[in-house]
Amino acid sequence: MQEQRQRTRILIVYYSRFGAVRSLAEHVAEGARRVPDIETEMLEVEDLPVEALRPGERAADMQMRRAMVVGKLGSADALIVGAPAYFGSMASPVKRLFEDCATASNPPATDRSRPWHHYLFHDKPGGAFTASATPHGGNEQALHSILTLMMHLGMVVVTPGQQMPILENDAAPYGATAITGAMGNRIPTETELESARALGQRVAEVATWLAWGRTEWEKRHGAIGDHVASVTKST
Repeated sequence: MQEQRQRTRILIVYYSRFGAVRSLAEHVAEGARRVPDIETEMLEVEDLPVEALRPGERAADMQMRRAMVVGKLGSADALIVGAPAYFGSMASPVKRLFEDCATASNPPATDRSRPWHHYLFHDKPGGAFTASATPHGGNEQALHSILTLMMHLGMVVVTPGQQMPILENDAAPYGATAITGAMGNRIPTETELESARALGQRVAEVATWLAWGRTEWEKRHGAIGDHVASVTKST
């Protein structure tokens, strides 16, 4: 009987003011689902910090909502993060979300001076996507800022790399991008949407390989440990 494998969970985290990044996020998820046994979930980043009280919300409600966000980030097998390119970097609400959640415990009692001591994101594959108003609007720098954040969190960075034909392809090798126009209302082209799908598929594939490989490694490591223990006991 073939062993039934657990579904791999991909969380797409995105911030979108005018809808372009949201469209990319949806197509990233579509691409991820091209891979068998993949489950996708969307997490939209809000303008308000995760710890800011919403209208009519109590502190206990906020802590529960924050714990849910941290739980989604922590339980995902891979993260694909999207943000518009603002001044050559990711939009600040996305960075703020990770700054808040990278130090979070449940309940939130944290040492904010040392977020790198928290291992919530360690070993998760991660990819990035962005949109800018113009072709030179900082999209590659925004991708770099997201990927740098992932490296600081101990994640395994996954990029599309150079795509064929290399000299004619407009896609960035660091992640999926789109040009949205000055008002943010330019609809992403099919080429841009396919790049988003391809990114989702690639991250999902790598996440699946890592999950399956880790399961096999743990089985073998456990078998070796059991063998050593039995030999030690017998002697």
